[in-house]
This record gives sequence, structure tokens and C-alpha cells, in this order.
Amino acid sequence: MVHLSTFHASARSGLRTLAAAGFCLLSALPAVASSHREALPVLNEPCADNTDTYAWVSNGAHDKLYLIMNFNPLHEPGQGNQGFRACNGYRYEFHIGKGTSLEDVAVYRVEFKVALTPEGAPSAADGLGGGNELLWQLTGGTETMTITRVTAPGNTSPVILGQDLPVLPNNHGPQTDRLVYGLGAFQGYDSGNSSSRDRGLYDQAFVDTYIHTLSNSGRIIAGQFDDPYQLDEKGIFDLVNLSKTDLGGLAGARSNPAEDVFTGFNVFSIALEIPTSELFPGGIPHNGTLNATSTDALLRVWTSISRQATQTVDPSNLITGVRGSGNYVQVGRNGLPLFNAGLVGTQRHSLYLHTNPMKDVSRFGADILYPVLVRDLEALGVYKALGLDAATIATLKGPRLDIVNAINLGRPIPVADGSTGDVITLDASIDSSFPNGRRLGGGSSANRHQVNVNTVLISLIAAGDPAAGLAKGTEVNDKDFLSRFPFLAPAHQGLLQGHGGVNNPTQPNIPDPGAVPPCRD
Repeated sequence: MVHLSTFHASARSGLRTLAAAGFCLLSALPAVASSHREALPVLNEPCADNTDTYAWVSNGAHDKLYLIMNFNPLHEPGQGNQGFRACNGYRYEFHIGKGTSLEDVAVYRVEFKVALTPEGAPSAADGLGGGNELLWQLTGGTETMTITRVTAPGNTSPVILGQDLPVLPNNHGPQTDRLVYGLGAFQGYDSGNSSSRDRGLYDQAFVDTYIHTLSNSGRIIAGQFDDPYQLDEKGIFDLVNLSKTDLGGLAGARSNPAEDVFTGFNVFSIALEIPTSELFPGGIPHNGTLNATSTDALLRVWTSISRQATQTVDPSNLITGVRGSGNYVQVGRNGLPLFNAGLVGTQRHSLYLHTNPMKDVSRFGADILYPVLVRDLEALGVYKALGLDAATIATLKGPRLDIVNAINLGRPIPVADGSTGDVITLDASIDSSFPNGRRLGGGSSANRHQVNVNTVLISLIAAGDPAAGLAKGTEVNDKDFLSRFPFLAPAHQGLLQGHGGVNNPTQPNIPDPGAVPPCRD
């Protein structure tokens, strides 16, 4: 716990070195949440809802670049007859610039195809399977993906790296494991043995069979995984309603503890491994040596989601019910987590999602220089409760040039369109450590990330010190991450995991956190 007196002192000392703290601030930018349903347009188009992007190089030789794109979030594992399908008709792309430029030098595109063979109307003679089944996994439908290297240094013609590769199926539950995935012998209800309904067989070994080696010696897997983000989103989205333990025991803070709202939820993920030699054909400059003023080994990574501009109702398309036509248009993007959700104002969310980073300075520069979150904290009385003076608050309000410097890792990158924008910047010549890239997992234990970016941001904004230890919220994931590709934890099972309850006893409409819980028999 950070005591109030310590907190106040750290605020003043931190502000005196605000410019020097710029590098730490990038750790903060992705903080309050990943971009789960943060913008109005994606509420109507979940297949276009990027949540998190990860990009980092392998330790040591730095010969592999790992890229992860998560989208279509907050999926309850046991929800819906159709579970969690891959998205037909969209292009999911990893974009990579180099050095001081955000212009694409490499693009890797993943497209999914979900197919179902139609059959005649039901009859008494129908056998098991086919399009008349209620549950997708019994229909015989297929989900595949094709990955194309659209361009790369010295390879400007598109090359298909893997075609019609099977997508990892969902973790529905024990009967699906046996009857559909063939992971064990099935015994029916009439057997008197419930193990085929009680014990799941979907495991890491099964997941690994869907890791595909590509023609460039890279690898890919895509499908349903555990959502790897942690956040007390309940409090954050009640106007930054922080827990008392997050504010040094402040008397006016919320009493109930922080909870990770993503616990038990799945997300759709694409994990891609590519050789860094594709990006640096002549080798990574000064590989293994940090040159803190260089830009020649920098990679600038962001992701986009596109679909065809015109969507026409077409009942013959059994999967989506629409048919796309026209040029592909961008409907989603992501780079630094929470850039759109925590820095860009609501009225510009659509503009952000439909544009690339090349003009981020002119379009969204003011959102960075004058972060609205600071003004919100002042309105909530946080600064007054902490006794911060007017000069301290004014400094925090901006202009925050340190944020811009932090986004660029303190490197000599022009603060101009085409050079500075919402991308993950990483130095491929050294091991990745946030904010130099963003890796999944890699923390002090298997269920932790390298950095709790939430506490870094809130501490820096509220106390002027990224190390003040405020707003820790939840710091561990609900599953352990892998220490090797694809790093993501397997999906929560639909039957026995996720959410849901017996609803007994019932809860009052608005629970009173101070009420004594009722006695139970």
C-alpha cells in the first residue's frame, strides 16, 4: 500500500522530472484497458473489434518476431449454439514499418473461410450430422485460413505462406471432445458412466496440433483462446471509480475490492511467428547491442481489419447471410493498447478506426498533448483529496510532450505525420521488454505479464510518478501463459468454465457492499 503522505511527496518529486519519465510513460499508455468494445462502430461489428496487439522478438538471437492480434472480445465460453466462429469476409493484417517511417515495408494478411454444405429438408431418415443439426460442431462445417505475405523487403509480390489451414476449434466440453474431436472413447447416457459428460479432454497437446508451419519457416495458429488481459473494468468504466486499496487507503475511495472483469472470457486470436530475416535481409543492425540513439533496427507494428465496402443481404450465403462487393475498406485497427479507448475522444473513435497511423499527429495530436483523463480525475475530486496544488495539476493537464517522446522510445523520430503514430515500436537488436515492444506473458510468474501497465499509467497521471504503485487492480491472469509459441493460454471450456451460476440465493437489485450477508443453511 502507498501511504497518502508518500503518495503526495512522490507526486511532487515525480513532476519535477516529468520529462525524464517519458520513457516510462509508454508503459502506461496501454493501461486502463485493452480496447474491448470501446468504440461505437465496433458494437455493431464485433468481427472488426481489435482488442490487443502484441509484438516482440525472441531473446538472444532475435531471429523470430512474434505477432499476436486479438479481436471479437468478451466471449462467454458456453454462450450460443454456434459458439465462436472465425469471421468470414474480413482481412486481418499485421503492418510493419521500419526505422523512422510508419509506411508499410511488410504486411501479413490472414483471411478466414467458414463453409457449410447445404442439404435437403429434415426427414425421419436423416442421420447424424449435416446442415439440419442445431449445433455447429455436428454439421460438418469447416473453418480454415489462408495467410499471405502481401509485401516484405525485397519481396514485393504477394506470396501465399499457408493456404486452407484448419482453425483451432472451440473448447465446448467433454461430449464434443469425444464425439467430434475424437479425443477419447464416448459412452452414452445409457452406459451408466458419466465420464463422457464430466471430464474434458481438450488440452494443450490438442491445441498444438493446430500450429501450422509456413513456407517461410514461420508458424501460425488462430482460434479461440483465453483473453490475456486483466483489468478492474467495472471500476474504470464507472468514471474511474478506483478501489480504496488503489489509492493508498484514501477514505473517499471505493470500498469493495478490484476484480478482473475478463476472468473466464475468451477472445479470438491470431498468433504469428515470422523470421526477422524477412524484415532485415542483411541482418539486424548492431544485433545484440543497444544503441539508444539509433533508429535503424526499429520495427513499427500495428494491425488492421478490413472488409468489402458493400454488404448485400444474400440468404444463399449460409454463414453470414450477406455478400460483400467492392473495394476493401478498413473498419478496425489497433497498435498501442487503449490508444483509442483511453486517449482519443469518443467523437473521433470512428475516424481512428477507419484510418491508418500515417496522419495520427495531425488527427489525434491534441488528444495526447492534453489527456482528458487528467481533467476527469480533477472533476472527480481525486487531486483535491490528495492535496495537490494548482501548479501540479496544471502540469499534468499538458501539453504533455513527454507522452510523444515515450511513444517513440526516446529515439530521434520526427514528431510528424508518417513518423509518429499509434504503433508498437520495438528495437529488434535487443531483447524486447515493454515498452520496447509488447510481449504476452513474460512476468515474474506464469500468469503475469512483464508490467502491470494499469498501475503505471494511473500512478503517473494521478501522482506524477509511474512507480507510485497506485491502481494495481488485478495483476494476474486467470490462466497461465505458455513460455513458447503461441504463448496464449487455451480457451475456457464452455461447459465447466466461464461464467454462470445457480442464482440461489438471489441478489438484491443493487447490492449494498456494507450489508451483512444472509445466513445460509
